[in-house]
Amino acid sequence: MEKVATGKLPVNHQIIYQLQDVFNLLPDVSLQEFVKAFYLKTNDQMVVVYLASLIRSVVALHNLINNKIANRDAEKKERQEKEESKKDRKDDKDKEKGKEKSDGKKRKRRKNK
Repeated sequence: MEKVATGKLPVNHQIIYQLQDVFNLLPDVSLQEFVKAFYLKTNDQMVVVYLASLIRSVVALHNLINNKIANRDAEKKERQEKEESKKDRKDDKDKEKGKEKSDGKKRKRRKNK
């Protein structure tokens, strides 16, 4: 276009007609109806984007809460298992001490006889 305007290239009427058709197909942005339709469409798209972001945030929070609950339950179960194993060990030690005491009493009785 610049070369045609400066006179370096000859005018090609076919290209000029094609450009004119392209510009004629463009919408008239000064019409109030077009502006209103454009704003409505843009607003609808922005609402969709906003709702999608909101839903993603809610889903992420839901997953975070579920993860916290699962971790809390796992820690509680682990604590209970540790307490039970400590209790079992203590019971085993008490049984061993009880056996040792009863064995010691039996030995004393045998010596006394």
